[in-house]
Amino acid sequence: MDDMPYSLQTLPPEAVDILRYYAEAGVESAHSDAIVDGSGLSERGFGKGIRRLVTKNYVAMSTDQVYRLTDAGRRVIEELKATGSDTGRTSTQKEARFVRRHLVLVAPGTLTAEQPTELTLGFADAEDDEYLNAPASLLLRLSLVNGEPHLPRAAAVTLTNRQMQQKFEVSAGRYANARVRIEVCQYQNDGDDFDFCGGMYVDLPVSASAQNAALAAYGVDVILKEE
Repeated sequence: MDDMPYSLQTLPPEAVDILRYYAEAGVESAHSDAIVDGSGLSERGFGKGIRRLVTKNYVAMSTDQVYRLTDAGRRVIEELKATGSDTGRTSTQKEARFVRRHLVLVAPGTLTAEQPTELTLGFADAEDDEYLNAPASLLLRLSLVNGEPHLPRAAAVTLTNRQMQQKFEVSAGRYANARVRIEVCQYQNDGDDFDFCGGMYVDLPVSASAQNAALAAYGVDVILKEE
């Protein structure tokens, strides 16, 4: 690793593999499962590498098992890219291609307590750098804190390069607000398991009486993998 900057030479190879995953995937946050899968590290190797990166303040846990690059982490990623070197890579797996797609939740700005409300999840048409070589099989999960999701609570969808939408229905309880949680998972090639690839949560106010609330849109990038 002599050709690498000193900041990288002081890291174990497992930590460098994790940083390289962020650089190659073009993401600033990722779930631990996606990092393990994309870097080719074992669970033990991931634990060793991520602990050092957290200690060095290169990454921080933003939500449950989702790690986000810090400003220092983004700088060291740029240093890694500048070396153009694969020295220190521990993974022997074939490189995967990662594609970023933007997920949007459309919901009323205010929910009405104990009244069914329709929510829409969807993806816009893919941009040029977001094109999938093959359709991706996804699982969209929706839950509601301080309320109840109606059917479907989860929906299996096929994402192509065209826009798609999936409707959900929820009922908020008599609380000041309700939290909508979204998880996006991608089925693996064998169809028996799936990987977490992103998600979000949105806190919405709840009114005791019906209101003509304008619709609002909330978005987040999710990362899909192509073998």
